[in-house]
Amino acid sequence: MKSLKKMLVCLDVRHTASRRVIGGIMRFVATHPAWEAQLAEAHPSDLALTDFLGGSVDALIIDESYRIIPAEDFAALCPRIAVFVNTPPVHCGCRIVATARSDERAIALAAKELFLRKKLANFAFVAPPKPAAWSEARKRFFRAALKEKSFKLHVFTPADGASLQARTAEFARWLDALPKPCGVWAACDELAKRVLDVCRRRKIPVPDQIQILGVDNEPYICEHTSPSLSSIEPGFEAGGWEVARFVDAAANEKPARATHRAKIAFGVSCVVERLSTMDLNGSARHVAEACEFIRRNAAADIDIPAVAAAVRISRRLLERNFRTVTGRTVLDFILDERFRRAKKMLKETVSPVESVCRFCGFRSPSHAMTIFRKRYGLTMTEYRLR
Repeated sequence: MKSLKKMLVCLDVRHTASRRVIGGIMRFVATHPAWEAQLAEAHPSDLALTDFLGGSVDALIIDESYRIIPAEDFAALCPRIAVFVNTPPVHCGCRIVATARSDERAIALAAKELFLRKKLANFAFVAPPKPAAWSEARKRFFRAALKEKSFKLHVFTPADGASLQARTAEFARWLDALPKPCGVWAACDELAKRVLDVCRRRKIPVPDQIQILGVDNEPYICEHTSPSLSSIEPGFEAGGWEVARFVDAAANEKPARATHRAKIAFGVSCVVERLSTMDLNGSARHVAEACEFIRRNAAADIDIPAVAAAVRISRRLLERNFRTVTGRTVLDFILDERFRRAKKMLKETVSPVESVCRFCGFRSPSHAMTIFRKRYGLTMTEYRLR
């Protein structure tokens, strides 16, 4: 029996982005039986690469958390292929080396397009306290995109050597002084929350005076703030698939005489707009809050009265406002959200179709399967295999 080809995946699962990349890799491996993926189970500081797979792998996929690795560990593994995710490559003796990282230009353009749709004329960018190449690239592309439209970008740059307390006070004064209304793009969701926290303390209305956008779409941050945070979701899962596909193609190439280098880019999956960028009043705000409640609770046993109660209006008024603002019914939106989750599970798991239906909030799996086929022209099983 022919032995499996092996890839060792050393990505820090403490970060949502890494888990999504791993999900894409695992989805590829699940449909390519010639491969086996081994996941690093140890904390980066406790990892010894030679503990894995008998000391030999065909490919190594690694990020910055695991980057400081002795050269002898690379030599012991003897990987012909190495992919460095969101980190510059190190000299490792591998014949085929690739880097995989977010497409910072595409992310910046997504931020620009969202804010321009809001008819804003003032824009700001918030970078992390310590300079980082990815953040600087996002700022540079954002500024260039706005300059094409003759807009200026305001950037917060903390004073060198300032204490945390001094930086926080300086940041608050900077937010106060921004021309308003203003679209503030934070380099990541953690920074977007920081902007929101300071706005709340300074009593700056969000989104009326400042609209806030983050990056990474971390649910534990974005969905549990008030107001909830809009965020750009890079295509990490699709990127993980591309990484694994690159490894598979490279493994089938004839050995190269010299080191071959390649670049893989993670594009933008979507922009998830929440209340921090929705400048709404009256009925539109009630509808936005209803959509937010449905997104968070679609997998639970919710119905239209539960949604109406959550946004504190009558069912009749909710249904009328929902149709006026979105052109759809509340029930349609609930079904769309449940089917969105179901399609994701069908592609990413091997759970039985009935289990997927129940997990996504459908009381009757058979009824859900019937509606799915009418909507998408495929059975759930056919969609999974497509």
